[in-house]
Amino acid sequence: MLSGRDIILISSIEWDFNWQGHQELASRLARAGNRVLYIENMGVRSPGLHDARRVAQRFSHWAGSLLDGGVRQVAPNLYVCSPLILPPFGSRLRHQINRRVLLPLLRRVVQNLRFDPAVIMTFLPTDTAASLVRMLRTPQGVVVYYCIADFAELTQHSQDILKSERSIIEMSDVIFAQSPRLAEHCSQGGRKVEVFPFGVNLDVFAKQDDHPDGSSAKGPIAAAKNSSASDLMSALPRPIIGYVGGIHRFFDVEMLVAMARARPHWSWVLVGPMQTSPRELKRIPNVYLAGPKAHEDLPDYIRGFDVGIVPYLSNSYTATVVPTKINEYLAMGKPVVSTNLPEVSTFNGQHGVIITSPNRPTEFVASIERAILSSVEATIVTRRRTVAALNDWEERSERMSCLIEQELCEKKGGAPDRRARPKPRGRGASAAGGR
Repeated sequence: MLSGRDIILISSIEWDFNWQGHQELASRLARAGNRVLYIENMGVRSPGLHDARRVAQRFSHWAGSLLDGGVRQVAPNLYVCSPLILPPFGSRLRHQINRRVLLPLLRRVVQNLRFDPAVIMTFLPTDTAASLVRMLRTPQGVVVYYCIADFAELTQHSQDILKSERSIIEMSDVIFAQSPRLAEHCSQGGRKVEVFPFGVNLDVFAKQDDHPDGSSAKGPIAAAKNSSASDLMSALPRPIIGYVGGIHRFFDVEMLVAMARARPHWSWVLVGPMQTSPRELKRIPNVYLAGPKAHEDLPDYIRGFDVGIVPYLSNSYTATVVPTKINEYLAMGKPVVSTNLPEVSTFNGQHGVIITSPNRPTEFVASIERAILSSVEATIVTRRRTVAALNDWEERSERMSCLIEQELCEKKGGAPDRRARPKPRGRGASAAGGR
């Protein structure tokens, strides 16, 4: 594993948001002995009224970190910066304020930490991220672009984001992508792209199962800490149909509402932050909104599920989505029902361990009923866990680190600039990932 380096990670989410590959990689790199600066989301679009709470939290984190040089330390070797940056793709004036006033404040943070960045990894493909990369990169440093989504589908400035993404790709020494479709998107011009879907932390999800006698595999302190989860799940009528992750605009609320009304004796538990109006869901008595939970607490909820679901809308954005939660459900041996998103269908074609369904309530409910029948069959449970183990973050992060280290060594040794010549697109891991 890469070690002894200074690493800057430009994230597309806040540190305290749903735990995903961004936080997983930052934490693993820090534990390996690197110093990591995690720069929180600088935005893809202008914030609206529904972002008010997030914006307020950003100001709070920024103000709270001023006495510490603009960062807060969240773990050994791991620092988080909550920058104040104007939204990307605005007027020329906005761009100039970012480039000449606000981004230099981030450079000051790096200097205060005495970072000599060997690696800059960006998940964001915006003009702001591109400007920051240009500002911070060094001749012997490695730039990594990790393409995790089709961000052009998230903003009205789609052509602008495609242009800035192209500039980031041209600057990058190493390119990772969440899915083959995203890899193909990034490989235009002959660039080599390695496919690395987000994985699953087996230390969290595969080693906290219940003992055969039904007692918790966790210690008494941890069990007491999460008693609210076990109390909730044990009190609910069976079957329990569960979901972990954000309830966002790509979550098919209309279908979930229809299914909950069609099966009023089932319990529908949604664990995660509300990123859309919860009004319709709150009206249904058998829908339980558990709210956001810490990543390490999710197994306590999933353990109580009879079926884990991924009820996403089918559109141009979700066509490239590979949900992290699939491997989390599987790692705990739970049956999974998902809408038939392209990447999910590809994953299932390889492993055959989940059930996919169109975005139609009747068919999705029928798929859940099929899943319930196989939920505790020992051979199927073992098969689910085996598939999840193929996507362990431990092995995945090691391979990613190896590719970055290789590039660092080539630069140090004065090897020719590999960006100058075309490369065939690489074939990497193929599995589910992404929240």
